[in-house]
Amino acid sequence: MQMVREQLMTMQEVAEYLQCSLSTVRRWVGRGKVPHYRLGKMIRFRRAELDSWLGAYREGDWPLVEAKNLEVEPDQLSLFSLAAN
Repeated sequence: MQMVREQLMTMQEVAEYLQCSLSTVRRWVGRGKVPHYRLGKMIRFRRAELDSWLGAYREGDWPLVEAKNLEVEPDQLSLFSLAAN
């Protein structure tokens, strides 16, 4: 089975992708409005999940989501391409 390397996006990259401010992304994360992952103190996002989230949302009807904690062994970190936050 081949592992697919998926790049995880930073908050800054999400702000640029969604064309909103960084403070808006931080607020959405804090309120549980956007799907995200916590790797220790880092917060990361998957583009496919953001696209699904956008498709599910209608103006004024934001679905609540929970952060997912990725438990990754140090030797598995190379499976993810992490950009500095």
